[in-house]
Amino acid sequence: MDREELIFLVVEDNAMMMKIMLPMLEHLGYKNIVTATNGLEAWRILNGEDPIHIVLSDLIMPKMAGIELLHKIRTSERLWDLPFVMVTGEENQNQLMSSIEVEVDAYILKPYTQDKLGTEITRILNQNYKPSPFHLSLKGGRTLLTKGGDKNAAIEAFKEASRLKPNEADPYYFWAVTLDRGGNPDEAKTLLEKCISLNEAYPKAYDLLGQIYHREEDYTAERQILNRISELSPHNLERNLALALACVRVGDQDGARKHLKFASRHADSADLATFERIFRIFLEDKDMLAEAEVTYRKYIDKSMSNPRLLNKFALLFKGVKDFERTIFFLEKIVTIWRTVKNHGIPMEDMAIYYFNLSVAKVEQAKTFAEPEKKKAGYQEAEKLVNKAMDCNIQHQGAAKLEHWLEERLK
Repeated sequence: MDREELIFLVVEDNAMMMKIMLPMLEHLGYKNIVTATNGLEAWRILNGEDPIHIVLSDLIMPKMAGIELLHKIRTSERLWDLPFVMVTGEENQNQLMSSIEVEVDAYILKPYTQDKLGTEITRILNQNYKPSPFHLSLKGGRTLLTKGGDKNAAIEAFKEASRLKPNEADPYYFWAVTLDRGGNPDEAKTLLEKCISLNEAYPKAYDLLGQIYHREEDYTAERQILNRISELSPHNLERNLALALACVRVGDQDGARKHLKFASRHADSADLATFERIFRIFLEDKDMLAEAEVTYRKYIDKSMSNPRLLNKFALLFKGVKDFERTIFFLEKIVTIWRTVKNHGIPMEDMAIYYFNLSVAKVEQAKTFAEPEKKKAGYQEAEKLVNKAMDCNIQHQGAAKLEHWLEERLK
């Protein structure tokens, strides 16, 4: 493909850096250039009708960073092999390692020269658009793997790539992925160890090994293998979560706390699913229940004023029979209902919250040995279930619980 036919996507939020890069590309003979000021805008362009042949992206940007954009591209069935150059002034090794983990083709540190930019672009374009027999075999296997094609044909392609370049780690990794997906984890583990022996800093091989050990419930081996790559790349959120869970499963509370603390600090504040995972890992060890509550107060709902979140996480505490915290969270909702003028809680929702609180009171009362204390708990539950019925007379669960309590209190 001629230079004039290639279409570049340059993603850069700094107007001055954009003014520097565009003339460099034009002097190098690349005329078709599309620009975006952040990863989100770039992602929209990539999903448009016009083709893009190579992406040059900044690392640190608002709305969507370069690493997230790269991850979306590499996990896309259509765009996974799109050439990607990370251009950054961030010299922190951990940041660069994060981009390497998501298969960046090259990274260039600012400030850079036109010659350096041209050399890297030429190398990557040749690799992708004038591939060697090695890259043809590797790409052919990956295409089959990505699109769910013939696994045996994919394996043969990776075998051929490994024969052409026996000291390259990539073929062994993708060969292992294919075997693992085909139900051969033991053979996959052997190939992953081979991959790591060829390239000690190959994060994906460690992660897949960890996943296999996790499925096999060998949490000690999982923790050991993930700790090895974590020393090289400690700032991967997903790996910290996997390590935290493995640490809990082997009784390493200090290790679990360390990785959960990192995850809590670095997770997107709007990413409720990740915080729920963090919360659930804390709840696996009863000695860390208080830390789960701290995580909620510090990162999820600082003012403890969101009824839906209070209810959701109260039920997680209920699942591990921590009735005191369950009741505490649900009573916060009752306080909002009673004291906040424009609380905005629908009657139907409040019926659910009162019902959940009543159930928690019943479950707590069942744990009491003293008959009078148990009876008092049931009486409190009865008052609450009546509140639920007041809010929604059609709540069937509340009606059943009300009848059950009447029988116990006769």
